[in-house]
Amino acid sequence: MSNGGKPDYYEVLGVSRNASKEEIKQAYRRLALKYHPDRNKSPDAEEKFKLISEAYAVLSDDEKRKLYDAYGHAGLEGRYTSEEIFKGAKIDIDEILRDLGFGLDFDSIFERFFGFKMGSPFFWQESRGREPVVVDVNIGLEDVLYGKRVEVEVPTIVQCGICKGTGVAPDSKVRTCSVCKGTGQVRRVIEQSRFGTFVSIEPCRECNGKGKIVERPCTTCNGAGRVRRVERVDVRIPPGVDDGTMLRLDMHGKGRYNDASEVYVRVRIRPHPLFKRSNSDIVYDAKVSFTRLVLGGDIRVPLLDGGYYTLRIPPGTQPDTILTIKGKGLPKLDHYYGHDRGDQLVRIVVKVPSPSTLSERQLHLIEELDREFRE
Repeated sequence: MSNGGKPDYYEVLGVSRNASKEEIKQAYRRLALKYHPDRNKSPDAEEKFKLISEAYAVLSDDEKRKLYDAYGHAGLEGRYTSEEIFKGAKIDIDEILRDLGFGLDFDSIFERFFGFKMGSPFFWQESRGREPVVVDVNIGLEDVLYGKRVEVEVPTIVQCGICKGTGVAPDSKVRTCSVCKGTGQVRRVIEQSRFGTFVSIEPCRECNGKGKIVERPCTTCNGAGRVRRVERVDVRIPPGVDDGTMLRLDMHGKGRYNDASEVYVRVRIRPHPLFKRSNSDIVYDAKVSFTRLVLGGDIRVPLLDGGYYTLRIPPGTQPDTILTIKGKGLPKLDHYYGHDRGDQLVRIVVKVPSPSTLSERQLHLIEELDREFRE
C-alpha cells in the first residue's frame, strides 16, 4: 500500500502492521546492513538507506506510529519537520550502526547522505526559516595576544516562568477538543464513487491542530509557553583569534529551547596606534634618523606585551629594511601566550626633520654635508 505516492513504511521494512518494536528493530538492522552506502555501492543504495531509516524512525516511536496507523503520511506532515521525525530515533540508530561496524554516527549520516547536519545552521534555515543571531564584540590587539573573557548580551527564547511552558494560565483548565477528539485533525469525505472514497485530512480549526483547547492562555507569554529574554553570556575569546572570527555559542542549556536560532559572536579587532597585524606577526614602523642609519647604533622598540626591546641597527641600513624580533608577535589560534608565537617585524622608516625644528648650526652642517656629497 502507498499513500500520496510515498511507500508504506511497513512494506519498506518488510514487517506486518502489528509487528513488535523488536521485530521492527531487527528488520531495520538487516536492511541497514544491506543498503548502507559504505557497504552497498549500487546507485540506489543511498536512497533506500534514507527510506528505511525514515520508516524505522516513525514506526519505532509510539506517538508517530499511532498517527501513521490512523492517517498515513498525512498524519505526520505538518506536525513534524524532517529533523523531528528522526530526533527520537537518533540514539537507537547510532547504536545499531555502530553495532553493525559503521563508524559514522547519525549526525554524520545526516551531513553525508542528507546534505545537512541535525541542528546545523543550514538545517535550521531549512526547517525553521530563521537566520542565525550574530553579536559583535570589539577587542584590542593586546587581547589577541592574551585572550580575553567578555560578557555579551544575547537575545534568546526561554520557558515562560509563569505557566512553566504550558501556555496555560495558572488557574485555567485544558480540555480535549470535542471536534477532533484530541487528534488535531479532521477527516472529511470529499467524494464517493465506484472508484473509491476520497478523504481530505485537515488541521482542526476548532483547536488550530493542537487537539486541546485552553480556556484561558497565559497572559505573560500569550499562550506560546515561551518568552524572549536578553541574557548576559560569558564568552572566552581565544588567543590568536582573527578579525571576523565567528564563535558559536551553546544556547541550548536549561530553560532554553532547541529551536532557538544559532547564536554566534563575531570578533572585531580595533586598529592599534603602533602595530599592524600580518597573520601571527606584527609590524612596527621605526622612525630612524639618517645619521643613525649611516653610522649604525641601537634604538628602543616598544613591544606589544609591554616594555621595550633594544634593537641594533647595522651601519648603512637602507630605508624599508625589515628587522626581526623573534617570538614577540601573536600566538597561533588557541595557543596560549608564550607558545608558538609569531615575530615582531620592525620596518625602518627614515625620520626627516622639518627645517624649522633645526638650529642654525645643524642646518649649516647639513648644507656642508650636502655640498660634499655633490662634489
